[in-house]
Amino acid sequence: MILKTFSELPALEIEPGTDCSFLSHSPKGESVLTVAYATKRDFLSVPKTYTAIQFKGSELVPLEFHAVSRQDYLEQLELAESWFKSGLYELEKAKDYTILLLLTNDRALEIIFGSYDVLEDSYHCADSQAALIAHISGE
Repeated sequence: MILKTFSELPALEIEPGTDCSFLSHSPKGESVLTVAYATKRDFLSVPKTYTAIQFKGSELVPLEFHAVSRQDYLEQLELAESWFKSGLYELEKAKDYTILLLLTNDRALEIIFGSYDVLEDSYHCADSQAALIAHISGE
């Protein structure tokens, strides 16, 4: 299997480490998965900027996601762990859906979705969980 970078979304910040949180919910009766992750940092002493993405299913393909350990996921695909940096990878793209892999230092989040919306960036959040809560609560 060949993983290719999914460049449609902002890249993950990987120094000094990845920071990602997610929550599945149904704000308007439609199942969505909201994912917040660090996307940039000006200097190591400056707070990170977090991007939130809201993934949705399609009429033909419902939203689906799986979160497992990075090592287990890459072993299951028979891929050498050291070859892949943290980031966003496209596993498959079809007419009605995409399979995306969000790979962090310790976790693999595989998302099958029909569409997505990039939400407003958050700045000066303590971590991705705080950024995610801010987006969910509308702050």
